[in-house]
Amino acid sequence: MILLKRLVYVIFISIFMTSCGGPNEYEQVHENIIKLDSYCYEMEFCVISNKNENMYKIRVTANAEDGYMVEILEPENIKRIVTRYNKDKTEQENTSIQDKITLVDTEKFDYNILMLSNFKKVYMQQDKIEINKQKDGTYKVEISIPNGNYYFNKQEIIFDGQDKQPIIMNVYNEDGQKTIEGKVCKDNQR
Repeated sequence: MILLKRLVYVIFISIFMTSCGGPNEYEQVHENIIKLDSYCYEMEFCVISNKNENMYKIRVTANAEDGYMVEILEPENIKRIVTRYNKDKTEQENTSIQDKITLVDTEKFDYNILMLSNFKKVYMQQDKIEINKQKDGTYKVEISIPNGNYYFNKQEIIFDGQDKQPIIMNVYNEDGQKTIEGKVCKDNQR
């Protein structure tokens, strides 16, 4: 009986030490948020309004040093419009007709809500952040959007329960209604 108690005690201590040894699940989500400024992904998202819903698909390449690039993949009528954001300017190019415009005053793009890298920027400025594990095993992080408006008030990102990578991004209005529903295409994350 004493041997059995010691064995149970050793197993309990081993489990406790193993669980304390590495980063916990919440720390893994936090670490993945920190890495979002150097990231490449495709996202399908729906913009929801009172009258309709519009579907889009984009490819985003973010690099902490160079800024980020957004390429519209769908719908067909605006496909191949590429926007490059950096610290000094924003360039938008229609690659099908080789037309390019440059905007110098890019302050209004600082908190582009479709960019995971900007989610990280806002996340890092928050005084208090909660990472909540959901019943389905995913993790949710919610932030208030700086300089947001009625339609873009809060943003949440849902992280996969296994690899702790972002899989869903939603934006809510001041009344708590979803205005953007986005899905990060996991096959295209790098």
